[in-house]
Amino acid sequence: MAVTDGTVSFDVDAAVGGIEAALDEGTSLRVFAAFTPETYEIVYVDDPTRAAYDDDAEMAAHFDRIHQYAGIDFSEIGLFVDDLFPAAEGVEYLATGMDYLTVVRVFLGDEGLLLSLDPDADVARVVDAVDAALDADLGSAGDSLGAATF
Repeated sequence: MAVTDGTVSFDVDAAVGGIEAALDEGTSLRVFAAFTPETYEIVYVDDPTRAAYDDDAEMAAHFDRIHQYAGIDFSEIGLFVDDLFPAAEGVEYLATGMDYLTVVRVFLGDEGLLLSLDPDADVARVVDAVDAALDADLGSAGDSLGAATF
């Protein structure tokens, strides 16, 4: 499951291990991707998620569309940190809950993880597990990243 192309500088295997250990029995990690504003790599896709696409090309096109919005995440972080909550040092994660899944973006400077989890996953525990596994300062100020193209 390791990132092999150097998309990000952190230990992806450690992050995956921490996430899997943090999930309750019966709760699944559906998708794991490492990203920057410019690129991403899908590290893991579970079988049910893969089966939802006709083929790998359709799945890749969908993830390309998702990644196009990474710049918006970093811009939103800049808005939160610079304008709305200037006392904050950064945004550690953003989570989007839907009826059939929860999408979590965890930020480490100008890099991140995109996770797709079951809707009942304990997001805070998963993020804490990533933090502990990577022994890194989670968060992004977004200020220098707001100009990312997408």
